Amino acid sequence: MNQDDLASLRTKFGRFDWEERRALLEAMVLLLFAAPLVRFLPLALIGRIAAAGPFGKAPATTDRTEVLTWMVAWAVDRAAKRSPLRALCFEQGLAAQIMLRRRGIDSTLFYGVMPASGTSRPIRAHVWIETERFPVIGDPEPGGFALLATWPQGRRAVWAQCRS
Repeated sequence: MNQDDLASLRTKFGRFDWEERRALLEAMVLLLFAAPLVRFLPLALIGRIAAAGPFGKAPATTDRTEVLTWMVAWAVDRAAKRSPLRALCFEQGLAAQIMLRRRGIDSTLFYGVMPASGTSRPIRAHVWIETERFPVIGDPEPGGFALLATWPQGRRAVWAQCRS
């Protein structure tokens, strides 16, 4: 990275307020942390990590919860686009789940599959995050993923179209 690239990065980063900067840095770190977890740990252990918490104090108002949720979604999406490691739906979902739960926002990580039609891949897997109010990360396209797991366990998807 040359001096012009660093100056440009500082200028872009400076447009955000401190809370947004912290969220963006947190998302970058969590995505770097999530990539090897998803690749090397068993799904059950990843699920326990995703279901931990909420361990932050819940936001005082519904409006504040919405602002924090949208900020987490924004930060994870923006960091994923710039991540040097793999940052697909599973890594993004894990990072968003941890960030939301740290902020005291109850959320659910969903893991589902859909048979692919007409392609060489037999199935498609997808991870997404929902709160009770709206989808956060990885909102699946219509067509219905069959849910394999949710963390915390036993939750139902509210916003995604899922097959039972």
